[in-house]
Amino acid sequence: MTTYRAGQEIDSYCTKCKLDLTHKIIAVVANKPANVECRTCYGSHKYRAPKSASAAANAAAASTKTPRASKSAVSKASTRGASEDAPPAAPPPHAHIFIYTIAERFAPNTWISHKTFGVGVVIRELALNKIEVRFDSGTKVLVQNTPTAS
Repeated sequence: MTTYRAGQEIDSYCTKCKLDLTHKIIAVVANKPANVECRTCYGSHKYRAPKSASAAANAAAASTKTPRASKSAVSKASTRGASEDAPPAAPPPHAHIFIYTIAERFAPNTWISHKTFGVGVVIRELALNKIEVRFDSGTKVLVQNTPTAS
């Protein structure tokens, strides 16, 4: 049986983004998440199970994973020697930098400018509506290709 704690990350359906996304648990009642905060839009709401069955399977598999390395250990490892296929830390002088919006779709190795995280490069597309982007502050998962309400 999984034990939930405040501050722990969990997949949940975000009522604001209308997607299954990673959330931070804010409150736990009877060992079940009660309130969560979206890691993408920072909206808080009651916990709702992910809509996709694969997200529920991933959550079960995540409970058996080993803990992540600390940020300091990750930064030390990245300064020791970067892999050759890792994107550069700064855009080349001729690079076109696109303004990030959730409605756009971005290809790998595209440079984007995010209002909170700054300039980063798209590492890979995780799904049709999610990308992994490397910023100076670290790697983030962002929503893409999602129509906005007009």
